[in-house]
Amino acid sequence: MRVSHVAAALMVLFVLLPSGAKAQGENTTPPLFTSTPTVLLRSPDPAKLAEFYLALGMTEARRNQFGVIIYLEGGQGSLEILQMDAETKPGGPKTTRTQQGVVAIFEVTDQVELVRRAREAGATLVERWTSSERGHSIYYVGDWENNVFGFAPRYHNPKIKVP
Repeated sequence: MRVSHVAAALMVLFVLLPSGAKAQGENTTPPLFTSTPTVLLRSPDPAKLAEFYLALGMTEARRNQFGVIIYLEGGQGSLEILQMDAETKPGGPKTTRTQQGVVAIFEVTDQVELVRRAREAGATLVERWTSSERGHSIYYVGDWENNVFGFAPRYHNPKIKVP
């Protein structure tokens, strides 16, 4: 499996944010993901691979003959798992993040929880990279079909408004 070539060396960031206070009687569960980009994956079995991402807390929007469309909570951003072309062969396991051309990084407020969910859903830990400047780590994991993505701690310039 491989992430479609969305743009050369494009790094996609997803943001896991806690929600603000809710009115009494409303759902108080915070959204797990909010984002604006779309990530495309190709799979020989889109419905089966979708199970992995649904276990992380993403929400299925629809299925059709081409694949499964999953929205991040809050309806901002999507993960599209489409049918792999018949003549394409899936990629094998990766031992480092650099073996995949484009890696989506999910920026999270609870890195440990999302890594736990990923492992519980069957992910393999590909690599843990730690910044020498900030001491932050990014955990790179592989889904069932060897697509590599990362979980990074939330870090933003306070002057940049985020959802």
